[in-house]
Amino acid sequence: MRNLKTSLSWIAILMVLAFGSMACREHEIRLHKTPKIQKVLNNRKARAHELQALKAKGLIGENNKGFITILKSSSIQTKEKILVEAENHDRKFIYNTVVAQNHLGDKGLVKVEDDFAKTHSGRVKKGDFIQTPSGKWIQK
Repeated sequence: MRNLKTSLSWIAILMVLAFGSMACREHEIRLHKTPKIQKVLNNRKARAHELQALKAKGLIGENNKGFITILKSSSIQTKEKILVEAENHDRKFIYNTVVAQNHLGDKGLVKVEDDFAKTHSGRVKKGDFIQTPSGKWIQK
C-alpha cells in the first residue's frame, strides 16, 4: 500500500483532476482517465458556478469528509438540492476510483475523503462555510 501519511499526495490528485494530467509520478498516485471519469469531471466543471453561488449565499458548505452539505435546507430549492446530490455523487465516484486504481485498501477511502476535504476547504472563497475536523462550521 502506498504511503498515506501526507496530504500532499491527495493535493496532487486534486491537481490531476483539476488540470487533466494523467498521472502524478512524484507522488506515485495515478488516475486513469476513463470515459466515465472524463464525464464526471465535465459534469463537475459545468455545475461549479452554480455551486459557488450557493456557497456565496451561505446555503451550502464544504464538510470535513470532502462533500457538500446543505446548511439552510428551508432556503434551498429542489433543483439546488439535486445539484448538490449530483456533485456529491460525482465526488464519491472520483474518491472510489482513486482508491481502486491505486489499490489503497479498506482504509483508503476514509483517508481520501479526509484529504480531499482539507483540499476543498483550503480552496473555498472568503465568506464560504467549511466544517472543521471537529465538526464545527465556520466562515472562511
